[in-house]
Amino acid sequence: MKALALLLVSFTLCAAEKIDILRDEFGVPHIYASTAAGAAFASGYAQAEDRLEELLRNYRKAEGTMSEAFGPEFVTHDYRQRLWRHRDVARQHYAELAPNLRAICEAYQAGIKKFMQEHPEQVPAWAPKLEPWQIVALGRFIIWSWPEGEAAGDLLRGGVQPDPVAYHGSNEMALAPSRTALHVPIAVIDPHLTWYGEVRFYEMRIYGGDLAFSGAAILGQPFPSLGHNRFLSIAMTTGGPDTSDVYEEEVRDGKYKFKDEWRALEVRTERIAVKTGGEIKYQDVRIESTHHGPIVAHKNGKAYAVAIPYANEFRLLDTAWKIATARNLAQAKQALSGLQYMAQNIMIATVDGDIYYVRNGRVPVRPNGCDSSRPMSGPAGACEWQGIHPFEDLVQIANPPQGYMQNCNTSPFNMMKDSPLVPEKWAAHPYVYNETRRPPSQRAAMVLDLLDAAHNVTAEQAIGIAFSPQVWHAELWQERIRQAAPDHEVAKLIAGWNRRSDADSRPALAYYAFKMALGGAAARATEPPATLTDDAIRAALDQAARRLKSDLPADAVFGTLFRVGRKDATRTFPVGGGSLAEAGMATPRAINFSPRGKEMVGHTGQTSTQIVILTKPPQSYMVLPLGESDHPDSPHYDDQAEKLFSKSRAKSTYFLNRKELEKHVTAKKGLTY
Repeated sequence: MKALALLLVSFTLCAAEKIDILRDEFGVPHIYASTAAGAAFASGYAQAEDRLEELLRNYRKAEGTMSEAFGPEFVTHDYRQRLWRHRDVARQHYAELAPNLRAICEAYQAGIKKFMQEHPEQVPAWAPKLEPWQIVALGRFIIWSWPEGEAAGDLLRGGVQPDPVAYHGSNEMALAPSRTALHVPIAVIDPHLTWYGEVRFYEMRIYGGDLAFSGAAILGQPFPSLGHNRFLSIAMTTGGPDTSDVYEEEVRDGKYKFKDEWRALEVRTERIAVKTGGEIKYQDVRIESTHHGPIVAHKNGKAYAVAIPYANEFRLLDTAWKIATARNLAQAKQALSGLQYMAQNIMIATVDGDIYYVRNGRVPVRPNGCDSSRPMSGPAGACEWQGIHPFEDLVQIANPPQGYMQNCNTSPFNMMKDSPLVPEKWAAHPYVYNETRRPPSQRAAMVLDLLDAAHNVTAEQAIGIAFSPQVWHAELWQERIRQAAPDHEVAKLIAGWNRRSDADSRPALAYYAFKMALGGAAARATEPPATLTDDAIRAALDQAARRLKSDLPADAVFGTLFRVGRKDATRTFPVGGGSLAEAGMATPRAINFSPRGKEMVGHTGQTSTQIVILTKPPQSYMVLPLGESDHPDSPHYDDQAEKLFSKSRAKSTYFLNRKELEKHVTAKKGLTY
């Protein structure tokens, strides 16, 4: 028996997997494991080490149990998550995931638990019990605001006020080998989301088994979903086909009308635990559904049910895994054909030289004559879904002759000059295209011009495009101002401007002050309105001059006013660019600001910018807007804001280059799984 016991112990020791977490100068973890499960274990540990509370909060958000921990202000949030059944669907279907994915999920949460066991002082009292199906629930929760937002748009067009849904935006770009100095594709992955909350990304490199990936992960997910592996990159921006619908229902006495019959409503009750003072109270909510989906609104005696084709889907992690391990464009397209991702503009670039775009989504087949952009009649039964469009029906293109593509939340019609992706090609099913020939936004128009003019692009130049603070059509305003007031001191300052809102630019600040003084539609306009008078321009110049002299320091520049930094920190840093649509200054570099004292501080926008040079293997650069760690005493709390993001810089990822990484390692952690 002793011999057997020794043999078992020996076998266990031999089977244990050794894992290294190397952290670079910015605290970014580079995980080296032998297996994907081992890498996931270390991923859980690293994420917990940096942002444990936010990670655990994400699981509560997905389950709809925030009220239990944080009080009644989250009851509406919890109700919405119960409405969509993220927890129920995840629990029900988790066992149907492939064994390797379940092993990854369970290893990932084992890593979180290990950190929590080692550091009980960091575990909040409200921490939920960890269950691997929470990863599935979280994936559903993260994508849900997109189809929910589509349904909200339908309700608004029908005159019904929905609950507000968070803004999403992004930039993505791809340059073909013919446009680059190294004759390989270059990709820009640039999501624009809030810098706080569940969609704030976590930066990592992760290696183990089939997994070798650099990019951005949602906290609570085991590996990144945006970034690149050794063969290809993937980027996403908001926009896509119409995937979700609203039905106007006739409801009476617990039944709803469908064609010639009255059907019983499906009714369920959800009990929401609510922290009230020092105790937990319970609030029961009644959820009614038709066969279309849950009823979310009532108006003028009508009920409105939302139909979302992702309602029972649970294989998002499967798609993310297949993309993360894809070896070529064909495999990536096969992964996407599972139609698990929300409506998105997806771009892929490969080391084989391909650049590819698809207007992705899980799109219901609607009967002809049904307007899915507004509530449709439920009782008539004439607009019932007839299945799901196959992946081949979606708007897509590979290797366009222009040699570049961009989608900055714009129509496929504006993705490149002379785009072949025109709405008429999808006239049989216009909701698949779900756009028009509308002009691009100022941000997209500037990117389009920059890419169209780009040749022999280097990595440094690609980074410059990704962070460009150039203001599209500002030259038209410069000329109009010169005509109206050639001798005005502010007009002269603006006339000499290079049309870039760089952090150190005083003319950019003067232009902003002038546009804000104009006010209204003229301030927002990217071109001078024909109705704008010389007197109005001179008055705005006078007001701008007074603001520059009295409200700001004598040497103030654009970055004196516009800053980045943690919302709860005492220090901020000057930054250029921004989504200043109120002044007609929305640049490719997207940052939304809000006032804090006398400063305008960023809170939304570029949230994990990546530039990928698709050599073999890829070389890449990445930056976060704040820092990797949520610990205020950590050197990585806001170091990227200070040293990189505010300076329009990105750092090397050292992808698949451990020898070079070792020169930059500031911390090392060994784990055994």
